Parts: sequence; C-alpha cells; structure tokens
Amino acid sequence: MKRVTRWLSVVLLLIAPAIWLPAESVKSLPAPTGYINDFAGVLSPTTKNSLESYCTQVDRQAHAQIAVVTINTLDDDQTIEEFATELEDKWGVGNKDDRGILMVFVMKPRRGRIEVGYGLEGILNDAKVGDIGRSMVPAANQGDYNTAIPLGVRQIGTVIAQDAGVTLPDSGHVYRRQRVSEPEPIQLSFTQVLIGGGVIILLLIFLARTGNIGIIFFLLGNLMGGGGGRGGYYGGRDRDGWGGGGGDDGGFGGFGGGRSGGGGANF
Repeated sequence: MKRVTRWLSVVLLLIAPAIWLPAESVKSLPAPTGYINDFAGVLSPTTKNSLESYCTQVDRQAHAQIAVVTINTLDDDQTIEEFATELEDKWGVGNKDDRGILMVFVMKPRRGRIEVGYGLEGILNDAKVGDIGRSMVPAANQGDYNTAIPLGVRQIGTVIAQDAGVTLPDSGHVYRRQRVSEPEPIQLSFTQVLIGGGVIILLLIFLARTGNIGIIFFLLGNLMGGGGGRGGYYGGRDRDGWGGGGGDDGGFGGFGGGRSGGGGANF
C-alpha cells in the first residue's frame, strides 16, 4: 500500500503542472474586468478591492490608468517584454494621451515587468520604474503578492498624483459595500481534459489490478466532491465585473485606448 501511495504521489506531482499551469498568451486571456486582473489567483479579495479602489482614484483624479495582470507562466517562445507590449496594445491601457501603466507578474518562473505609456515616460522613466520593480522583489520572492503588488502600485500612483497635483486617499482604501466572491469554474482545454482523464483512467486500472479497491473509492470521492475547495489559479476572483474598485458610483469602465512604446523595466 505504501509503495502504491508513493508511486501515485510521484505521478500526480509530475502531471499536475501540465494540467493546472497552462501557459498564457495574450490571445488566450479574457477581456479585462477591472484595473486588477489576477489570472494567477495570488491576491486576496481584500487586496484586490483596495487596489481597484486606488486605481479608480488614480484614473479619475490624475487621469492615468494603472493595470495589473498576474499570470501563471508564459509560452516558451514569448518574452515578458513581448507579452506586455502586445497586451498593452490589445487592451489599450491608458487614455488618449497614453497615460497608462501595465504591471505584469509571472509566477513560474517568477518575473515581472512595468510597461510605461508615452504620456507618463517623463515622470516614470526606465530607471525609476526599475527601482519600483526591485522594491517588490523581496516580497514577491516569498510568494507574498498581497504585499508586493500594492507596494509597487502605490509608489507609481504617488508619482502620478504628485505630478498631477492631486491627493489620493491614504493607503488606497475607498470603502464600499462588500460583495460575496464566488470561485469561477476552472477553464481547461480539450487537450488538458483528455490528458488528465487518460492518466486518471490508467491509474484506476492499475489500482484495480493490484487489488487496491479502497484507494479507487478514495480517488473517486475526491474527484466528485473536492472541486469546491480549490482556490486555484482561476478561482477566487470577485464578480464585480466592470464595476471594479470604484464602488457603487460607476467604477471601471474599460481602458481608454493607450498604446505601448514609452519604455519600461523588468524586475
């Protein structure tokens, strides 16, 4: 029994990354649902709400847009610079004056980039955004993106607000009525479902032939009843939709048509 359990654990460890960590491309990402698009599921609802509210105030008061995107991993043939540039152009982060910032965070392997629109290049040059990026690295290396991302967003917001001559709310909190978040269904491709189902069938056949009927029922029970507990990479996101962090008075209404090319830095 111990040998079977150990063998099963090894197999699951080997196949789990292929099943649950699909590489993202710009084409595979859905439309933005706010300023904060946590596709990797690394932010708590409280952090997301706070950052949405803060970015809303930056947009409304300083007329600049900050977009944050977290993803699991990149396609092998695409660099983070290419991904950020393509995504910024597709989403149109910023306004007609290209006052937009795109912050991209990749989980595996850990990396990040801050992409700056032309309209903000004068106050957020490559050296400055490089320093901001490096300030987030210690917390990011610990997997604490609830500390890392707000740290970077608020440093950028402070620079933008000072240049615009406006004062943003302390710590970025704009209190609003809380809404209950529900996990969204995990989205898997047909190939991933086929591979995952094939491996599970092979495991069940192996266990049946070795007489380990109890493990079969244990696995089936987990497959049928364990889906609701996974916060996962696509779960745990709030369902405020386009309302974003702005509360009940409008909120996020989409990005304004900016484009990439102003500069940026990796971290």
